[in-house]
Order: sequence, then C-alpha cells, then structure tokens
Amino acid sequence: MIFFDIDGTLLASGKEGYFVPDGTLQAIELAKQNGHGVAICSGRQEPFIRKMFGDFFTSYIAMNGTHVVYEGETILQKFFPPERVLEIMEHFDSFGVSYNFVGMRHGWGRNLTPEMTALLNRVYNLGDYIVTDWEPEQVQAGAVDCIFTDQGHYERCRPAFTGSMVLNLHPGGHSGDLSFPNQDKAEAIRFFCQHTGIELKDTVAFGDGTNDVTMLKTVGIGVAMENGVPEAKAVADYITDSMLCGGIEKGLRHLGLI
Repeated sequence: MIFFDIDGTLLASGKEGYFVPDGTLQAIELAKQNGHGVAICSGRQEPFIRKMFGDFFTSYIAMNGTHVVYEGETILQKFFPPERVLEIMEHFDSFGVSYNFVGMRHGWGRNLTPEMTALLNRVYNLGDYIVTDWEPEQVQAGAVDCIFTDQGHYERCRPAFTGSMVLNLHPGGHSGDLSFPNQDKAEAIRFFCQHTGIELKDTVAFGDGTNDVTMLKTVGIGVAMENGVPEAKAVADYITDSMLCGGIEKGLRHLGLI
C-alpha cells in the first residue's frame, strides 16, 4: 500500500489555482496496474480530495488521521467531543491564535478577520466553507488549522503549540494545519493496516511536511520530496526529486513499484 500526502507532494498551486504536476497521476496509475494499493494521507478533508482527484483514489486518510476511508467505505471518523472543543478554544484564545475547526463540509472559524476568512476559503477551495457565527456545541470537526497575519503574530502564538502538537506550516508561513498527540497520520496508517490486514513493512509513503514526519517513520519505506522540509528529509529512507520535477514517478521507479 502506497500512501501519498497531497499539498507539496501531489498538488501544487499557482496563479490559476491548484494543479497536479504532469505525469504524477499517470505514474500512480502504473503502480495500481502493477497490483499495488494507493491511498491519500493528508490534512485535507474528503470533499477537497474528491474535488481535486474525483474517483481516482478510493482509499484515503483525511483530516490528519481523523477520517479514514478504505475502498469507498468510511472505517474511522473522529470528531472532537464538546468538552475538547471548549478546551481547545480556551487554550488557543489565551494565546491570541486565529484558527479554524476543520469539518467535512464546513469549518468553524475563531478570532478570524474578514481577510483571514477569505484567505482560508481560498485555501480550502470549497466555496464559503468557513462559518464565523457559531456555538461550541455545533462543531463537528476532527482537525484544526491556524492562520497568522504576519511573522510577528506567528511568533507571539508559537508558545501555544505545546507538548507533542505538530504545526505544519504551509508555503508562505501564514497558515498551517495542526496534528495532536495520538491523532496523526502515523496513527491512522496503523489503524488502516490493522483493518485491512496489510503489514506495515509492506507500506510506502510519500510526503514533504512536518506533519508527514511520523508517517515517514512509521511505514516500511518513507520517501521525502526534494521540496520537503528538513525534518521530513531527515527521517526518510529515500529522497526523491521535487514535486514539479517528476518526483513521484522517479520515486516509484526507484523503488521498483513501476
């Protein structure tokens, strides 16, 4: 089973919006034809995955491990319980963090300016995704994203990311998705493998971000993109070329998967 991160691994962004680099899906299709399973493993939510990839992937780990689908069937769906929503709000509000509870089809934004809301809606690429007038008991979310007005705001908020929280900053450094202890891509891959009977030694993962570090360490072979962060490259078994230079195809060929 081969797991693929999305942003920075399968998906790039430009002036015209998001795009999959040429040859990427064709290479993955060859891997499928060779009998390998393929799955997404991303912080993104299911509607975004389906919007960008259609029915190409029928298995995926979404929302940084809180939503797992195997062959079109949801096998895990975790939402923060109401008391956890309140804990997160109290914690991040005390540090002045601007953030969004990430749900399947809506996000519940907190401490967002109109400009932040507009930017996040463009990032999510799901229309008017973010709700800004809500009550905690309405939240049905499994992940949290954060946004910063500038570097100074980020530096003031950094102490909020305590313990084993992992903030995966997006290109530009003004937003990022958050992974919590025991609720990340690696934990979801273990669950996926237990459910499907796949052994971890028979898994491969491609990733580029800080939220991919535990995933790359957990699978049988971890592959980091050349455009990835140093932390991902440091734990990878192999570093392939960058996303825009055929990194997926080259990595699959190097491993003998196509």
